[in-house]
Amino acid sequence: MKKIMFAALALIVMMASCVKDKQYAGINISNVSYTPTAVTEYSDVTVSATITCFKDFTAKLVYTINDENTELAMTALEDVYTAVIPAQPDGTKVSFYVQAMNGEFTAVSPAMEYEVGAVAVDYSVLRLNELNGNDKFIEIYNTGAEAINLNGVYINKDDAQNWIGDNTVTVEPGAYLLLYSEDVALDHPDVPETLIFHSGLSAKKNVRIQLLTPAGENIDDFNLVEIGLNGEAYGYAGNQAPASYSRNADGNWYYADATPGAANVDGENIVLGLEGGVTPEPPTPDEPDYSNLIINELNGDTKFIEFYNKGNLDLSMEGMYIMKDDYVAGATWTADATVVIPAGGYVLLYSADVLADHPEQPENLFFNSGFSAKKTVRLTLFMPDGTVRDEFTRGSGEWGATISNVAPQSYARTPDGGDWKLADPTPGEANPATGEDIPQE
Repeated sequence: MKKIMFAALALIVMMASCVKDKQYAGINISNVSYTPTAVTEYSDVTVSATITCFKDFTAKLVYTINDENTELAMTALEDVYTAVIPAQPDGTKVSFYVQAMNGEFTAVSPAMEYEVGAVAVDYSVLRLNELNGNDKFIEIYNTGAEAINLNGVYINKDDAQNWIGDNTVTVEPGAYLLLYSEDVALDHPDVPETLIFHSGLSAKKNVRIQLLTPAGENIDDFNLVEIGLNGEAYGYAGNQAPASYSRNADGNWYYADATPGAANVDGENIVLGLEGGVTPEPPTPDEPDYSNLIINELNGDTKFIEFYNKGNLDLSMEGMYIMKDDYVAGATWTADATVVIPAGGYVLLYSADVLADHPEQPENLFFNSGFSAKKTVRLTLFMPDGTVRDEFTRGSGEWGATISNVAPQSYARTPDGGDWKLADPTPGEANPATGEDIPQE
C-alpha cells in the first residue's frame, strides 16, 4: 500500500512539474521592425526587436537571401535588441526573423521581408475602420486613391502578431477589407485563409489592435485601456459593446450598428477609455438628453399614454408636461421628481377617468383629462423650458371632432421609436414591429 501511495505522490509531483513547465511564460519577442523602410542598394538595414525573459538569453537575427541563411548576433540596449543587415544589390529580396534562446526555450518572431529598390508604398492611407467583438471581425479601409497591396502589412492584438497579409491581399481605393477571427471561421466558409486572423476578439475586455507596415511602423492604433468607463457612462451590462467599435465621419471611435464590409453608420456614444482618444463628459441624469425621450403609444380605449427612453441613460422627467388639443385647458400632467424613465424603458400614464381600474398606479402617474379612440386629437410633450419634445396628432381641423373608432387598438410607434401605426396594445412593454396605417377620418 505504501509503495502505491509513494508512486501516486511521485506521479502527482511529475504532473505538477509538467504543468508548471507548460505554463512558464518563456521568452517574449515583440515590436520587430526595420529601418529604413524604403531600402536602396546603399542601405544598411537595422532590425530591432523588444525581447524579454525571466532568465538570461541570447538573441540573433537570421536573414535569408536566395535560400541562403545568415545569422547575426544582436546587441542590447535595455530590452531593445538590434542587428544590421548589410546593403544588397537592387532587386534583392530579403526575409528575416529574430530568434532568442535561454537554454530551455527558443522563441522565434514571425518572418518579415523587404525588397531592395522596391517603390515605397504609402501605407498611411490605411485605417482601422471597424472592430467587432460580437461577430469577431476587423475592418480595414483604404482612404487613398490607389489600390494597396498588403503583402507584409500585419496586425498586432495586445502586442502579439495575429495576422499578416500576403501578396494576394489587396484593398482597392475607397474599399474595405474584412478579416474574421479563427473563432468564427466555420461560420464564414467563403472567407479565404488569408483573411482569417489567429486570435479571438472580445466585446467586453480592454484590447489593443495595431495596424503596422511591413517594416513594423505604426499605421493605426486602437488602444482601449479603460473599458469600464463605457459601462458606467452608457449602462452597457458587463461593459459589453452592443455592436461595433466604429469610426464616425469625424475620425473618432463610437459604438454603432455593425456594417461589415460597408460604410459605417454614425454612432452617438463615443468610445471612452481610449488611449489618446476623445473623452468628453457624457450626459448624466442631472443633465438629461431629452432627445432620447418620446411619446411611444397612446390608447383611447383603455386610456393610457406611454413614454419611451431610447437612450442608454436613465432620465429624470421632472418638470416635463403634456398638453392636449388646443392647449386651452393647460397642462394635463406634469412630472414630479419621482418620475424617472429607465434607459430603454417606459413610463405609463393612465387617464383619471379610469383611476378606479388601476388601484396599483401611483397618483402622480394619472393625467387629468379623457382620451378617446374615435376623435381627432393632438397630444404634445413639452420639456421643462417649454420646448416641444414630441407630438402626436390624428385628424385635422377642430380637435375633439368625432371620426372613425379605432378601439381597441393603440396608436403606436412600430417598433419602439419608429413610425406611428395602429397596433395591438402593449402598455409598458415593447411595441409590435409593424402595424396598420392610422385612419385620419
